[in-house]
Amino acid sequence: MQGGWCGLCLAVGAILPAACADELVEDVPRDVCFSGQRWIGGKHGHPEMYPGRDCVGCHEDNDGPQLVLGGTVYAYVVGRPEIFAAQSGTDCFGIPGVNVRITDYEGQSFDLVTNQAGNFYVEGDPHDFVKPFDAELHWTADDGTEQTTPMPSTHPVYGGCARCHDPAVLPAPEAGLMYDTYPSDPKYKNGRPRIGLPGYRDAQVRALGSATPP
Repeated sequence: MQGGWCGLCLAVGAILPAACADELVEDVPRDVCFSGQRWIGGKHGHPEMYPGRDCVGCHEDNDGPQLVLGGTVYAYVVGRPEIFAAQSGTDCFGIPGVNVRITDYEGQSFDLVTNQAGNFYVEGDPHDFVKPFDAELHWTADDGTEQTTPMPSTHPVYGGCARCHDPAVLPAPEAGLMYDTYPSDPKYKNGRPRIGLPGYRDAQVRALGSATPP
């Protein structure tokens, strides 16, 4: 986790205030961030700050407002390592307007929508969120068809999505971790691509090629 107290990292449906956009967000080439923007506002408390980071853990470690769960949705194509490299730059904005449904072990569902940074979250005590849980994304393809992308892994026991959805972390086999410890170990890490939408604007994503991240 970079920096100190993370502030309010993740939010639903918030729009970045125009008055402070120049101070908090930087325009970058699309081969650095597919969205063309990334967070540069540091510790300025804002619902769109630090997309792509484990804000649940950061809040726990730095006495920030409690978050039950949170993550960021990106436009990555699963199975395209060169895209992961091009789009894993620090604090890149993700995709706004994606519907996220999280269902805990007792069947309680949270229906969320990603904000302008691609962030989603639920406030509250993370210990009140009954795990393991399931997650799925609902979004509209370019041809107008409705798509559902479920999380392929089962039994996650931690709500900070970026702990596992971090290309900088080695996948479990390479890291020597045992999958059978996953359901019971909240500190488990299994490096994966960012949360993404397979086929989302695929031609545009493919056009990025193997760009160099910041």
